[in-house]
Formats: sequence, structure tokens, C-alpha cells
Amino acid sequence: MPVSVHQKGVHLSENELLPEEDACPICMYTGYRRPVIALQRDPPVYLLACRCGCMSASRMPQPNVLSDYYSRYYAETGGTTATFDGSDRFARHLFRLLSDAPKSHLRILDFGGGVDAAISKSLARRFRERGTKRVEIALVDYNASCQRDSDAATVDCYRSLQEAGDGFDLVIASAIVEHIPYPRDTIVGLLNSLCARGRAYFRTPTVASIVQLASRFGVHIDFTYPAHLHDMGQTFWENLPASLGLDGDFSLIRSRPSIAETEFAKHPSRTAIAHAFKLPWLLLRNRYTMVGGWEAVIARECHPQ
Repeated sequence: MPVSVHQKGVHLSENELLPEEDACPICMYTGYRRPVIALQRDPPVYLLACRCGCMSASRMPQPNVLSDYYSRYYAETGGTTATFDGSDRFARHLFRLLSDAPKSHLRILDFGGGVDAAISKSLARRFRERGTKRVEIALVDYNASCQRDSDAATVDCYRSLQEAGDGFDLVIASAIVEHIPYPRDTIVGLLNSLCARGRAYFRTPTVASIVQLASRFGVHIDFTYPAHLHDMGQTFWENLPASLGLDGDFSLIRSRPSIAETEFAKHPSRTAIAHAFKLPWLLLRNRYTMVGGWEAVIARECHPQ
């Protein structure tokens, strides 16, 4: 259920919120988590920073509230869920990151890829152009309604990760896990759905430091709570295998500021700003956090039987 960059946050009342969280929803740490920014006042909800690197809302929305929020969002957008300018541009980027040794038969799990799986289908075309004979796409999205193509790339739609199964060569979870109140089991499930040597791509927002800086100058930046419930940047992704107890089975093979969502031809000013925020990281690395978005690629290890 990706959310448009134009989506706005809403203020939730007391009866729309679950009780305050006692533990980090990723690593389950129950010690002190530092408040980073206020997501709303009265009742207060804060973004709390855990030692694992995840920043999460101190109170999650009631399930029915979140369901209603997204039903209204889809109604307002006419079912459009794209958050990225140009599926082919994104597919080229993904192909560079995820193409390893060519395979004759490739299976892709597209988690939260929208109603039409446009990005994963574009990625499939790239693999087919490079010699892959057949590509199977499993699209997991609550609103998925994609037709099953009859050529060398097929798409099967599922409403849950469990229905999709496992044994995938590639997993794509772009701009999705930050919307899930308790994403630990989902992330573990996505990683476990990989076959040996399979690769999972994740893209998440990391905007807390930008929101903090802007507030010092009296500028309010909407975190889009309760759409965005977590802030997941470099520290989070580089700690993740250990945080989940999966180091040894999975390894992080890429961790960098994410590709810009927008392109100059459609949104020149926003695109220029996005690149301007990301560039200092090339010099400062983990001393600089105001990159806006992060991407990580995690590979499943191949252990001899």
C-alpha cells in the first residue's frame, strides 16, 4: 500500500490509537527509546529512536483506522498507487542492482507493487532482453487486480505474503515496509521467501533529521503519520540482519541513499532538491543522515547441505 508523496498526514484522536508501544517493533528492545520528533500533539505521539536504528511511532493506529485511511486514499486517487516517476527508469536501476548470473527461469516477488506491477513487469522485460527465457511475478498487494500475461512474463496476484509462497530469486519491497505497524514478521517473511543466493531490494524513507532541521527554522514538514510509521535509514538497514538474528543466513550487499523518486522532466525543482540532499553523503557517509530515502539489498547465503 504505497502512499503518494502528495499524501498528507492526519491527526488521530485517543480512541483511534492503540496503547503506547513498550518495545521496538523490529528488534523488540524494551529499554529507553529516545523521542526524535513529535508526530502529533494531544494526544501526543512521538517518533522514537531505538538502538537497532529503527525510528517508530510511539503509538500505532487502530487497525480499522488504518484500513479506513487507505480506503479513502485509494478512492481519492482513483486506485493509482504509483510513487515513482517512470517505471522503466526504476527498472533499469533495479536491474543494475539485482542482475547477477543470468538464469533461464526467474521468479520475482513484488511486495506492495500496486494494482498493475508496472515496475516488476518492466524489470522482467530487462531480464528477458538479456537472455532469461521465462519470468514469473508474484504480486502481493491488497488492491492487486493485474491480469495474468500470457507471454514470457506472467503475473499472479495475491493478497498476502503467505499465499505467494517462497523460492523467489528476487524480492522487491519499495516504499512499503514503513507503512506496516509491526513490520518485523513481514521483513523476515520477505527474506525467507528468497531462494539460495536470492536478493531482496528495500527502499524506505529516512526523513527524521530533515524534519528536525526544518523545525529549527520554523518550517513544518509533514511526516505523513499514520501513513509513515517508521523512519528507516542507514543504521537500521546495516544493523538489520543482526537485529533479526539472521546474520549468517543473510548478508547486506548494498546500503546507500535511494534513487530519487522524481525525474527532472516532470518535477525539476523537487528532483534538484532531492539530489542536493543526497550528494553530501558521498563525502560524509554515515555522519550525514539527511538523504530523504534509503535503499538496501540483502542476499540469502548459500550454505552447503
